[in-house]
Amino acid sequence: MCRLMGWVFLLAVLLPTAHAKAETLTFRSQIVPSDLSATLSANLSFPNGSGPFPVVILLHPCGGLERFGLATLQAHAKDLQGAGFATAILDSYGPRNLGGGKACEMRTAAFRKDDAFNAMAALQQHPKINKDNIFALGLSDGGVAALVIAKGSPNARFSAVAAFYPGCGPLSGISYAIRSPTLVLVAEKDDWTPPGDCIKAKSAGIVTGAEFDVIAYPNAHHGFDQQREPTRYKGHTLAYDRVATTDSRKRVREFFLRHLTAELKASTPASKSR
Repeated sequence: MCRLMGWVFLLAVLLPTAHAKAETLTFRSQIVPSDLSATLSANLSFPNGSGPFPVVILLHPCGGLERFGLATLQAHAKDLQGAGFATAILDSYGPRNLGGGKACEMRTAAFRKDDAFNAMAALQQHPKINKDNIFALGLSDGGVAALVIAKGSPNARFSAVAAFYPGCGPLSGISYAIRSPTLVLVAEKDDWTPPGDCIKAKSAGIVTGAEFDVIAYPNAHHGFDQQREPTRYKGHTLAYDRVATTDSRKRVREFFLRHLTAELKASTPASKSR
């Protein structure tokens, strides 16, 4: 009984500490068209330390925060927290009743861009967030949003963005001006969002403004960072690739660290150890 009471006491001490590192950020996202404006939430988690921290807003695929999409974002979040970043997993579809794949045939990048900039504004008011170091990472449909986010808004821009296997339509034109450094990670065997226009844009001078790079994984399929058995979803192949996942996470981590502001870079452990 004494041993049991000891464990109960230990858990009572430790559990609040563990939960203190995560919270829910709630904000109103006013967007165009206004009928899609909604009150959104994001799961905001912090690395060890007192902050203020740089933060990465994580944007889900078209399935929303379903099982594999959420697990994948949580894995990215854990990796980024290890490098000193706070993370905010943003739910754009749940509050709008667009989850479960309902948005997979919709054009969502415009209002998801508004969501991201509204989330940025909310995060800039948070005492544990460094307002000058806000990043974005998107998967698939969220990756398209990341490409649009890279263009910036009239009054703000993200420190850098990363887009995993996005639809490359935004890059298929003559020119595409971006304000945020952008890293695109694509799968050459992707039969849902073919990477051709992204790969072409890397060398064709289509993208202007900020730094732009594309990394292509020759043996990978759509959803290569989603840890699942190969499957078909809405007529397309999704398959996990360990090599592409490991390499892409490392590249994104280093890319974001490189684009921290100078004063924060000097104080971030992962940056100082490089």
